[in-house]
Amino acid sequence: MDERKIQKDYVMNFFCRREDDGGLGYRNVTPNIVENGMFIPSVLSEFISTSQPEEWSRLLRKYNNDERALEDALIETIRTKVVDKQNVAIFFNTNKTITFQGEKLTLFYVPGTELRGDLDFVKNIFCAVEEAPYKQKYQGGMITSFRPDITFYLNGIFFGYMELKCVSMGQNTMEHGRGKVAKDYLSAIQAIVKKEQTDSKIGKEKKSLLAMYEKAIHITASDINETYVMRNITQMYDMAHAEFTEKPSSSTVNKLVPEVCKVFKPYPVSSPLLTEKEKFEEIAQALYSKNAIKNEILYYNFIEYKYVRKGKTRVRTSNSGRLISPRPKQKFGCDKIMKKIKEMLDNESNPNYYTEKLRKELYALGIPQAKTEEIILKREKFCNNKYVYSLLMQYAAGFGKSNIIGWTALQLKDYRYNGEYAYDKIMLVVDRLQLRGQLDERMFNMNIDKSMFVEATDKKTFIEALDDQRRIIVVNIQKFLDLQAALDEANKKLDKMRVAFLIDEIHRSNSGENNKEMINLFERLQDSFNNGEKKIFKKNLLIGFTATPSDETLSRFGEFRSATTVPLWVPFDTYSMKEAIADGYILDPTKHIIPYNVPVGFELPQDIEIDDEDNITNIKQVKQKVYEFEPRMRKIAEFVVDRLVSLVYGKIRGEGKAMLAVTSIPIAIRYTRIIRKLFAEKCKEKQYAKYAEAPISVVYSDSQKYESCASVNNDVPEELVIENFKNAKNGLIIVVDKLQTGFDEPKLHTLFLDKEIKDINAIQTISRVNRTCKYKKECHVIDCSWKIVNTKNIKQAFKKYCEMVISQFNPEEEAKQIAGYYKEMCASEPYLHWFKEFTQKKEDADFILDMESGIRDWINICFIREEEIRKQNEEHELKPVDKGYILPENAAKMLRFKIGLYASALMSLKNIYDIPDKYNDETFKDFWKIFCQIYRDITKNNDNESYSFNVVDSDEIPGITDVDDDDEEEPKTGKKKKQKIPKEQKPKKISLEKILKLLSQLNEQELINAREAQKWLTEIGIMFENLRQKEKLCVILNDDKTPEEEKFKEYKKYQNIYKLVDLKKREDLVKVETFKKMLDDNVEQFFSIFMKQLKHVENGEDDFDYDTTESGNPIPDNMSMEQLIEMVRNKIRPQYDEEVLKEQMCNVYAPHFEKIAGKIRPIKEVVNNLFGVLSTTSLSHLDGIDTIVKDSLNVLCIAKDISANEKRMYLNQLLMKYEVFLKKLYYLINNKEIENKKPGKGATLSNAIFGIPSLKSLKHSEDPDIKEFSDKLDILRQLRNDEAHESADASEQEINAAIEIVIDMYLYSVGTNITELESNGYDFQTEIQTSTTEQGDGS
Repeated sequence: MDERKIQKDYVMNFFCRREDDGGLGYRNVTPNIVENGMFIPSVLSEFISTSQPEEWSRLLRKYNNDERALEDALIETIRTKVVDKQNVAIFFNTNKTITFQGEKLTLFYVPGTELRGDLDFVKNIFCAVEEAPYKQKYQGGMITSFRPDITFYLNGIFFGYMELKCVSMGQNTMEHGRGKVAKDYLSAIQAIVKKEQTDSKIGKEKKSLLAMYEKAIHITASDINETYVMRNITQMYDMAHAEFTEKPSSSTVNKLVPEVCKVFKPYPVSSPLLTEKEKFEEIAQALYSKNAIKNEILYYNFIEYKYVRKGKTRVRTSNSGRLISPRPKQKFGCDKIMKKIKEMLDNESNPNYYTEKLRKELYALGIPQAKTEEIILKREKFCNNKYVYSLLMQYAAGFGKSNIIGWTALQLKDYRYNGEYAYDKIMLVVDRLQLRGQLDERMFNMNIDKSMFVEATDKKTFIEALDDQRRIIVVNIQKFLDLQAALDEANKKLDKMRVAFLIDEIHRSNSGENNKEMINLFERLQDSFNNGEKKIFKKNLLIGFTATPSDETLSRFGEFRSATTVPLWVPFDTYSMKEAIADGYILDPTKHIIPYNVPVGFELPQDIEIDDEDNITNIKQVKQKVYEFEPRMRKIAEFVVDRLVSLVYGKIRGEGKAMLAVTSIPIAIRYTRIIRKLFAEKCKEKQYAKYAEAPISVVYSDSQKYESCASVNNDVPEELVIENFKNAKNGLIIVVDKLQTGFDEPKLHTLFLDKEIKDINAIQTISRVNRTCKYKKECHVIDCSWKIVNTKNIKQAFKKYCEMVISQFNPEEEAKQIAGYYKEMCASEPYLHWFKEFTQKKEDADFILDMESGIRDWINICFIREEEIRKQNEEHELKPVDKGYILPENAAKMLRFKIGLYASALMSLKNIYDIPDKYNDETFKDFWKIFCQIYRDITKNNDNESYSFNVVDSDEIPGITDVDDDDEEEPKTGKKKKQKIPKEQKPKKISLEKILKLLSQLNEQELINAREAQKWLTEIGIMFENLRQKEKLCVILNDDKTPEEEKFKEYKKYQNIYKLVDLKKREDLVKVETFKKMLDDNVEQFFSIFMKQLKHVENGEDDFDYDTTESGNPIPDNMSMEQLIEMVRNKIRPQYDEEVLKEQMCNVYAPHFEKIAGKIRPIKEVVNNLFGVLSTTSLSHLDGIDTIVKDSLNVLCIAKDISANEKRMYLNQLLMKYEVFLKKLYYLINNKEIENKKPGKGATLSNAIFGIPSLKSLKHSEDPDIKEFSDKLDILRQLRNDEAHESADASEQEINAAIEIVIDMYLYSVGTNITELESNGYDFQTEIQTSTTEQGDGS
């Protein structure tokens, strides 16, 4: 069946079927009445004559009743206006009515008007036409000629077209449908370019000639199964025109088609389980329904202009703007919100609707009734959606959340339900000045001018906004100092309203005090109303947007899912960073993370030991000393300035900008002044003079402690600083915390980090540079942090947040912990002695003073006892490992620690999960608040006290907040310190070994060869991934209460389904019947393998990717099983990261060299020199060891759970290469090769050892510590001999000991010869730092 048959019998039927019969209600029009594709004159005249008969009659009289002449004149007027606009949606929005020949004519009727509702909207005529021809000629020459499969018209005016393809005819939409649209458009541009060679005037006609392509709201291509959408195809014109003009011989249409197809994106569907027809109809409804076209005209298309502030007004810098229209996922998300709102309103009268819906979903999954009711009971304990409807949208930073917020606000403003506005007010809540500015600019461009919204920044303006006719309120809570009072006063007004709140960066609702207060109070603002005899709630709506939802954010605002015994919380809609990067909407900020090791040309403060961070009591204070150390800052500032002028400012066609994020306000101020001075000096150089006007600015929140931000910026206010930075060609902006979230400047190319970031903060910060713009190909993140910690932190955070974030936050466990802490606090001496009386006399001043004195005495006694025990240990020179040592205990310190944990746990459950009221008892919290204040007063001046606690007196948190840094440890007690439990290693390696063993047996029986085994291995992984996606199966397998035999029975059933159904689709699988038999014969083993790996895969720690093939590497026909096994080992071998390897070697091998600390350089320097020797070019026959030694060290030091045989293999490689390593070391020191004393023979290991004095002298050393390394060298030589003759038969314990000995000798050999290397010009410590810098400069 070809596409024309599908087009006529199905697609056109769907478009033209009545809406109440499931169609779209278009009129089917024959192509012969269409005027060159763009207009249907008869439909245009019909629309105006029937909807505006008087105006049409008067116009006819003016044209002597010549209807054709009138149509021609009207169409020419409309054509001119359409061609002048960016697309037809903009035309209709700005020309709902036009004046023609003195008559005011309506060209499009909008729905939902207050006076007439939708009565006028039904007058609009929507048409679909098959094969309507479109031709454009210029001076007799054809520019373009094609027949779209279906063209669409509104009131006789073209608005888009669709190309159809048929998969059964060998054509799909991804390749052929998109390709057809691209070829037609590119061919037209090519024709214009050819004409330009002889007639330059054709450029003026370009808009008319290409109108069918460039004025469409959207162009679609579909093969029913998939539908792609193209908006604003004009964006490809400049690229194509330049290619055809500058490279006429090499640039062909076919060559440029892939470039156009890159912006021709698939439209999402609600579920991958939909049938082909269901997918097509869902997308067609979203793109072509009458309501969808109305939304395109009124909301989804606008022109973005650039503005500057002049006084209090915005002035447009140019009349040429940029068309903004929704990307597929943006529109999908907005439409999904509106659809969900309708569902909420439709079922508001049924308070049990969502419980019943969850019950049906669980039954459909086959969950037993008892389990279903248990899950529902758990769900009902959560506060989510009890008092306010909430929708959480996880969208990648840089994807365009501001647009989605604006489009949603516009639709909610006009949204009517049962003839009335569904929401009385739409509040856009922002808590940052820059977010407010961005939103203001976005609304200004969206035609939401000051007449449509009002801003509330204090109590007065908030109350006035509620009475205002304007329905959109921008609530800027950064300025809202009296928010609580405003809400209290507004309560009477608000309880009569239904309000929709749109909150950007909602993850901050769990940190910002105002933000949290705002959300908590709004949740309680409900207006009950009667519906028959039932009293139900009129719920408000809260829509939150973030790229990085925390567990608390998800469980508070997300969607409840329960596929296992543990509740899952997921966002309502997701467009992840991974998806946005793949689609080309944002850049990958992790691609260019460049570590910058600050060259140590200075001494750090004396009380800081660089190599001993773990032993420092107060890590935060020490780090701060490093970051505020001015010589270090100057080094970084010099690097920043050099990189700005030499690299950053030249990026993005000379318009690159940068941001520097630092740890504190004083540091930001100092950096600003240092960099300004250095930059001014640099710009005196001739080649950099052009950058002299680039601003160096700083942004931070003002504090009475420090100089105001404006004064540092030469009295320029913050808003203008940000605007000037955006409008400047180049520039550097220095920040502390501000602008790390929500700041949008696409030309920000480089982010310098002289602070530590992690988790949500890491993603939000690096996302400042991920925006795309013309000529921006990449973004850089320069890690200047102490010890280069951000490189690792960023990658960990990106792994967590790059896809849809799912929370398995378990409040039941948290509630149990709260109960435990509560019990311990109630058993403490202060509580037992004072609390009962406190409940009766909390207002009695005498009692409170006595209680405070008593608590103070008890805390002091605890510290005195701790100090006495410590002194006693010191006097007897007792260490923790010695008999008689007493661990210094401090009950007050431990109690304060428990109070902090209690407060933190309470906070994590607030507004998320219902717990008994006693835990939030105000008297109980007030008592401990007093305790914390006294404790803090006692310890604030005690240098030995490493804990910093704040007591926060606020209604919006429990009252006690522990603000300790994560680095601080639990106070010591007599009990053994609880160790951090390392993550269990991924079992994928074990799974692969078991499967390979099974396949090897089949290979030995000659049932399959190695290539077939490789394909089978891949297929087993595909099968496991398929099974993982079977929700019902995973529920049973993850349920601890389900017996093992029941789990196996269920697994076997699903494996059989895969075998009988899915394998039919796997035509490329070899020996499929033998494969099926292998599955049956080993089903118990596959069940065991799948079970052990399943949880790790579901947690994102592992995967079922067993494919060992690599693109570009052909597989030999005669591949052996041994080669296949080696390929698998290579796949799961640890990734080589030299810095991580070095750090691990320092940690593991430092104790081995403690006894000879004064006779060898520090371990970090030794390790750096080892890698320096390996990496340095010498002689070709000596340099081959580099990769082998590094790879062996990497596996032996980093890999976990490797077998004894594998360890032995890599140990053997180190043993065999030790001789060459010593020869290379000798060559670098002496500039010549070592020789054998016997002429004509090559040098041996003995020659190499005797050629290096530090090794030669080992045997004769009298020093017992040095003698230990002599013994190790003897063992190494013996091991090497054993390995060479393959006669060793060592246990794994012996192999582990041998590995340490061999690596010790590599380190000793180089560590005792660093001075000799330096004397010969090899300073690897400096070279490593310089190399890192140069790599950064060249990136």
